[in-house]
Amino acid sequence: MATYGADMKSGNAIRLRLTWSQRRAFVLTVIGYQVLVWADTLLDAGRLGGNPRASLAGLALGVMAAATWWIGTSATRRGIVVHALPPLVIPWDEVHEIEVQRQFGVLSVVVHHGVGRKRKTRLSAPTTGRFGRDGEFQDKVHALRAAWAAHRVTDAAA
Repeated sequence: MATYGADMKSGNAIRLRLTWSQRRAFVLTVIGYQVLVWADTLLDAGRLGGNPRASLAGLALGVMAAATWWIGTSATRRGIVVHALPPLVIPWDEVHEIEVQRQFGVLSVVVHHGVGRKRKTRLSAPTTGRFGRDGEFQDKVHALRAAWAAHRVTDAAA
């Protein structure tokens, strides 16, 4: 088995997303909600609360479910890009440590960074735990640390 990102060229960004097993509970719940609201609206005249406002709430949840595909982390030439609202870019020269922490049985990556005032940022991906397994978690952490090491050396030599 090749390591995560082994087929990527060195100049390309490494994109780390949530896996399907980490997103599926929320996505399937939203789909189920929409099916129930529309079934109630169309078949039962909305007696159980199905109405256009409830379907709009379901639409908003659907947008959120689709956005779970976008959430994650990238390792680029500039630094670590945290894909969230608002996006966060952590330049490589500000990264002090990339650590794996366990919180409530879930392993996630924490980046220690900052100049002067030290900060810690917990990345939304990669992560792994009992209900959202990522079989490539260790490979993704290794790829993130390798990108940090490669860019840190390049910046120090310049």
